[in-house]
Amino acid sequence: MNKKIKGKYLMNNFEALVSKIEQIAKNKPHIIIGITGFGGSGKSHLADRLRDHFGINDNQIVRIDNLYGPNPKGLGIFDQSDWNLIERILKDLNAGKRIKYQGKDDKGKVLYFDEDLPKIVIFEGIRLLQPKFNQYFDISVWIDCPQDFAIERAKARDRSQGEDEETVGGWDTNWGPKDKKYFDTYRPDQLANFIYNDYQ
Repeated sequence: MNKKIKGKYLMNNFEALVSKIEQIAKNKPHIIIGITGFGGSGKSHLADRLRDHFGINDNQIVRIDNLYGPNPKGLGIFDQSDWNLIERILKDLNAGKRIKYQGKDDKGKVLYFDEDLPKIVIFEGIRLLQPKFNQYFDISVWIDCPQDFAIERAKARDRSQGEDEETVGGWDTNWGPKDKKYFDTYRPDQLANFIYNDYQ
């Protein structure tokens, strides 16, 4: 059973989250779900589970990892991603338009997306929940995974993908500290209307 704390549902399992999505989706032509958490918390994993459950095409998921900005190695906590493009996509989704944009991956490769808008729209990635974006999400999910656990999992993932130790060390010197600064500044756990803790 879900616990409700100050108007928020503490999501303790996947089925409970699915139930809430289905409940809200009954009364709307489409709904937009924003998923965020620390790097390594399981954002993509949760998005993939929802994709499979609702029968969504993978290219219909909007992933921040496909939306790198012009200065992804900058020192600012938001330099990694193209937030102007992200806001434009969110506005288009809310207007019921197709999922259509030109993104870029972490290697600078240009990516093209042109997809029908599904009933359940999933948008996932780091630092996604911000005050100016909350209006666009019907459901905003914070994955309540402790950062130290998330970082260790991110390191293990990167090593399994063949990254060298210098790159893996970026979780301690770059991405981890930026995630922490974002969390302390914006408190996405308070911006979210669903707290999801089935991260293991």
